[in-house]
Amino acid sequence: MSRYNDSSAVKLERFPVERVQGQEDQQLEVLENRRTGRARPAAVPYGKYAVILACVFAVALGIVASYMRLAAVNLENARLRQQITELKSDENALNAKKEQLYNLAYVEDYARNVLGMVKMDKSQVHYVEMDSGDRMVLAEASVSGGGEQGASLLDRLAKTFSTVLEYLN
Repeated sequence: MSRYNDSSAVKLERFPVERVQGQEDQQLEVLENRRTGRARPAAVPYGKYAVILACVFAVALGIVASYMRLAAVNLENARLRQQITELKSDENALNAKKEQLYNLAYVEDYARNVLGMVKMDKSQVHYVEMDSGDRMVLAEASVSGGGEQGASLLDRLAKTFSTVLEYLN
């Protein structure tokens, strides 16, 4: 029998090997003991795997839910932007119509053609002059027939006070 050692062949018969029967058996026993100690396979931690899988599923579910919410918010944003654009165009149309209605030429044309009005002539203008000066007449005095002159001082003060209170309210 030959054995290869460092790329050179050596015949094992040249070297006597002493074998002891007990040593070989002991080595076998030790090896057997090691095997019997490992005979029971390690338990697989299914509980840990289940917890990790549940956590991954929860995170994935949270991500999907947030993307759904984001899509809903983007859709609402697009709808509101569309509505803003429509309202701005309506505002521009209303502003143009307002400018047209307050245009003096449009008002004059509407008065002539729709309402049938005509411009006044200079001959139709009448001026009123008041040479008597400014004078104030109370509506109650003119209705009551001028009873103010005969009233006492206390009545006039009470009436003046009530007039001031009406003005302030």
